[in-house]
This record gives sequence, structure tokens and C-alpha cells, in this order.
Amino acid sequence: MTTHWRLSMHDSLDEGSISIEFALITLCGAALAGVLLAVVTNSSVSDALARLIADALSP
Repeated sequence: MTTHWRLSMHDSLDEGSISIEFALITLCGAALAGVLLAVVTNSSVSDALARLIADALSP
């Protein structure tokens, strides 16, 4: 009986940690998407990507 109580107490202590981890992962994912969007929308980067794709598709 004591072991079950310890397990349930441990599980309830971890619930907040899981929520914080999920929030941090979501925040980091959004930040990474913002950085990638800024890089891709940069004119020099988009020109380089267009040249790279054109070179790859040309025979």
C-alpha cells in the first residue's frame, strides 16, 4: 500500500514539470520557426536558394 502511495505522489509532482517542458518546447519551436522565416525571406538567401534550385533542375 505504501508503494502505491509513493508512486501516485511522484506522478502528481511530475505533472507541473511536464506542462513546463511542453511550454518550453513549443516556445523554442516557435522561435526557431521565426528565425528560419527571417533567413528564408532575406533577399540574398532567397536568391541563392533560387539559383541552387535552378542549377539542380537544369540538365
